[in-house]
Amino acid sequence: MESSISPRPAQSGARELGSLGQIQTHTTSPVPSQQRHHRTSTEKLRTGCITCKRRHIKCDEAKPHCSNCLKSRGHCEGYAVGRKKKPPGPAQVVWDSKQVVRAPQPRIPLRLDPDSLDFRDDAGMRYFGEFVDLVHAPWTTAASNGDLWPVTMLQLAHGNQTLRYAAMAIGALSKWHSQTKSESLGAVSIPSLPTVEGDMHYFHAVAYYCHSLKLQNQQASLRDAIFLSVLLLFFEVLRGNRKAALDHVNHGLALLLTLTTDQDAHDHVVKFAPNPKPVVGSVADVFTSLAPQARAVLRGRFGQSPPPLPNLMKGLKDRKQTLESFMVLLSQLPRSSPMSDGIPVAFSSLDEFEQFWIPFQRKQTAIGLIMQELIQVSKASGSKTKDILDNFYSDILGSPRIKEFCEGSRKVMEALDAAFLPLFNRIMMSDTESPVYLRAIHLRLQHLGLFIFEDPPAFLDMEMLQSRTPLFREYLSLAEIALRTAKRQTKNPSHQLSLQCGLTLYLLSVALHCRDPLVRDQAVWMLKDYPGQDGLWNTRSLYAIALKNRAVEQINAAEGTPAEQLQRLWRREFVFEDCGDRAVFRYICKDNAAKTWELVEEAASVQGDVENVDWKRQPLSGSGRPLMADIYSI
Repeated sequence: MESSISPRPAQSGARELGSLGQIQTHTTSPVPSQQRHHRTSTEKLRTGCITCKRRHIKCDEAKPHCSNCLKSRGHCEGYAVGRKKKPPGPAQVVWDSKQVVRAPQPRIPLRLDPDSLDFRDDAGMRYFGEFVDLVHAPWTTAASNGDLWPVTMLQLAHGNQTLRYAAMAIGALSKWHSQTKSESLGAVSIPSLPTVEGDMHYFHAVAYYCHSLKLQNQQASLRDAIFLSVLLLFFEVLRGNRKAALDHVNHGLALLLTLTTDQDAHDHVVKFAPNPKPVVGSVADVFTSLAPQARAVLRGRFGQSPPPLPNLMKGLKDRKQTLESFMVLLSQLPRSSPMSDGIPVAFSSLDEFEQFWIPFQRKQTAIGLIMQELIQVSKASGSKTKDILDNFYSDILGSPRIKEFCEGSRKVMEALDAAFLPLFNRIMMSDTESPVYLRAIHLRLQHLGLFIFEDPPAFLDMEMLQSRTPLFREYLSLAEIALRTAKRQTKNPSHQLSLQCGLTLYLLSVALHCRDPLVRDQAVWMLKDYPGQDGLWNTRSLYAIALKNRAVEQINAAEGTPAEQLQRLWRREFVFEDCGDRAVFRYICKDNAAKTWELVEEAASVQGDVENVDWKRQPLSGSGRPLMADIYSI
């Protein structure tokens, strides 16, 4: 019999959930009961802020924001507006997509009164409140551009039952993580049975997840399907199910392809929202961050499993497009706040900086399209000759087209940096508990990451690479401050999840490419202790490769000139199989018997003790060409 308070736990077999629009038949999907608790007719006085009411604590009722909340949590959700008698039928809210653009500071939080939502039980209301806390968490708001999570998603979930159940599922999962007492998302094991009381939150999350899919199937809506794909993607990343997360990336991108390229695309977009294109662009930003990861995180083994993103790839092939051309198309979607003509001498606010930074950041997706075109015409695309393969990276990364693109980007980033640094330094001298503090650090990390790691020609010259050591150090210092600040502001590891951060991959890049061994080691240990989750990456697998690279660097440094050593290091490549649980690493190794340097490939299952992972030599995966050529040809 169903409980009248909360949904029944899903059966232990319900750990593999279907992608959007597909519910596995073996999954139990209990629904919270229709029974309601009857309240007395006595009118209650509700004058406290929303956050304090939900937490059942006394509010000091300071305006416009409660001082208790600002001191203890860093944000306050404000006060509920006066409620009118609710008409019959489901709760509705009118949302305006223009709010995706950040408002001038001070930022006004969305005012939601959880009591006004059509919840079936108290547990659902509490889980929605947990979702509100999660999307306002410092890491979520600071690591992602725009207001997709703290504004648009909340508004939609407020008035849409399908999306609300998905939000409640995320809130229940976040609540489960908070009660595991773990400091890291990767250290938590998914329960098969509710052996302790806290595990019930996990099974409630699965139940809400399933009900959300059921509602979407009953009332098919392209808009709801796209937003639901983002919410369920967040859910699966949060619970560590990368296989299901890959399905949602595949499905979400396929839906965006339909929305933007079909013959009826204009009608689809017009129906999407009052001011649709900025909203579509904001959602597209999530998927353009994850699409490159989906190419490197394979469901099965390289060359043996279905291609990444099969639904999307089929649609692209039918339209004679590639993934790179589609990413460029998404980056060109109009935004409601276009970049101004010229970069000012100094930015006055982070909002003003983002008006320039975000459009520039999106334009950088064009380098992938250039790279793909160069690989297609490269001699290495159909050759296994050693000399040709040895020159593959210098020919591609040092091509005139890449150099010209990177030189233009570098000039813009230098101008942005000069205008941003005075504001950044001023914020660094302010209150470290302010959300603006962490947001400024994340924006600086984004800027440095693009400047350092998205400049391929710089990695072809030893002197230039060595000259960037101070930049590598600055990046690690800022990353460490960001992690320490977020950890101090929240004890829930769920609050350090982001679909758009990219911090862990950049830490691995420092561990691989910086020429200062001490800085490389610092990046390795930061990967080891990384508490959160960045998109689809398995941080343990990234750490395993960073550890393996330490041994590769030692062998490589034993012979040859610095230029020869660097040329051998160009051949390092990696890919992740079995949804990220198996790491594959290629590198040049010395054959002591033959007295020659040869390209080898090793793989390891990243389970248990990562410090002692068992790397095993295997034949080269795929066609034997550089992995970059194989990946870009998919």
